[in-house]
Amino acid sequence: MRSTMTILTLLVAAGAPGYAQSSQADATVATLRLSVDDAVAMALDRNLDLASARLEPRIGDTRVAAAAGAFKPVFNTSLARNDQLQPPSSLLLPTAARIDAVTSSTGVSQKLPRFGTAYDLAWTTGHTAGNSPLNSLNPLLQSGLLLEVSQPLTRNLAIDSARRQLATERVDRDIAGTQLREAVVQTTADVKAAYWHLVDARSTVEARRSALALADELVRVNKARVNAGDAPPLDLVAAAAEVAADREQEIVAETAVKDAEDQLRALIFDTSDRDVWKIHLVPGDAPGAAGVAPDVDAAVTTALRDRGDLARARKGVERAGIDAAFAGNQRLPDVRLNGSYLASGVGGTQLLRSGGFPGSVVGTGDATGFGSVLNQLFTGRYSTWAVGVSVDYPLGHGVEDANYARAQLEREQAQDQVKSAEARVIRQVRRAWRTVEMNGKRIETTRAARTLAEQRLDAEQKRFEVGMSTSFLVIQAQRDLTQARTSELAALLAYNLALVDLEAVQQAAPSSQRSDNQ
Repeated sequence: MRSTMTILTLLVAAGAPGYAQSSQADATVATLRLSVDDAVAMALDRNLDLASARLEPRIGDTRVAAAAGAFKPVFNTSLARNDQLQPPSSLLLPTAARIDAVTSSTGVSQKLPRFGTAYDLAWTTGHTAGNSPLNSLNPLLQSGLLLEVSQPLTRNLAIDSARRQLATERVDRDIAGTQLREAVVQTTADVKAAYWHLVDARSTVEARRSALALADELVRVNKARVNAGDAPPLDLVAAAAEVAADREQEIVAETAVKDAEDQLRALIFDTSDRDVWKIHLVPGDAPGAAGVAPDVDAAVTTALRDRGDLARARKGVERAGIDAAFAGNQRLPDVRLNGSYLASGVGGTQLLRSGGFPGSVVGTGDATGFGSVLNQLFTGRYSTWAVGVSVDYPLGHGVEDANYARAQLEREQAQDQVKSAEARVIRQVRRAWRTVEMNGKRIETTRAARTLAEQRLDAEQKRFEVGMSTSFLVIQAQRDLTQARTSELAALLAYNLALVDLEAVQQAAPSSQRSDNQ
């Protein structure tokens, strides 16, 4: 398998947009500029956890196929030869008799997937040669056709253990499908959240660098004023301390960017290739501004229809219903209609005898070939029909009644769990919607606060330049502006994360990874 770095190198060589490579520092280091949609597409293609989740429906398919195998016809055949020398043990066998028999059988049996019907069809043939004085045909040709049918009339008519197993495996396969869809939704949401965290981390670095530039400028001004004797040395010390504090915050912010890149890398790449950790990720999308809040009622309706955990809970009700139907059916008496049909054919070479019983063989008569034997068989010349009813009724139903009562309670429990899950989904959607609405309002207030902080700093700097303010007040205004910018970035991030969460919570349960990041 080609490594991710090889693919990236080919993209760079082809001039693919969004990719750049640094050949001066390290020829193996690449820069990947991507949009949020690009990140999602890469995750859906390469995420390791998602690749594992995609195997579950396929595993479910194999289990369904295995359960359906109980209804496949079974072909059987056999061929045997028996060479027997019988000792002279009675008046009818005064001398040793040798019997050489070749027999074969071919048949098919099957349990049908409807009504519990089972059949067994077998065709047998035999060729027997020997010197027994009791033989009237030598060699003796035989053939038989047997059909047996068993049809339950009560127990196992509507459902039996094999059909229960198949139905259960199909439900489990559907559950695996919902789990995969939920994993796709959660991975998409996790990627978007990681992407916006990276955007926020990079924006925070820019905000910290702006604060550091303002502090450096204040140091430069204060140094000049101190050298000119217009300001005390303490002002320069205070400004220098602010520079050191801002540089520390810049270092922390830059480390947060690296952590955010790692988080996004782990989601969009096959991280078994260690080269992907060297790829520098540059987000190309900016966080969206607050818009009109989505319709909460429509969101709730969508969630009640599409949520994966609700689908699984409803499938749990279906599975419990299958178990209850089977348990109820097993309480019935086992009444079966059994039928069989046996056709036989016989032929061979007739032995002519003289004298008393058993007489001596004096010659042979007409020979009946195997074709005539088959004609007897399929025309039903020698046939036997049998039809009967069997009844199996246990005295006392302690086990069956207990199993049925338990299955009924489990189905009722599953139905209550669906109702509880629906209530939980409604609460989660409404909470996610309120978070979107709240953070939208936060953007407006933090933006206004940032604008006012900029105006205050500008005014304070102008006052400082004409000697009407102090270095302390300028530093305080710079801190307030940095805090206002950070608050605005935090509000933008929270709003976009809330949108991601509201979109995802309509399709899947909240991701613990997303919750931890928030």
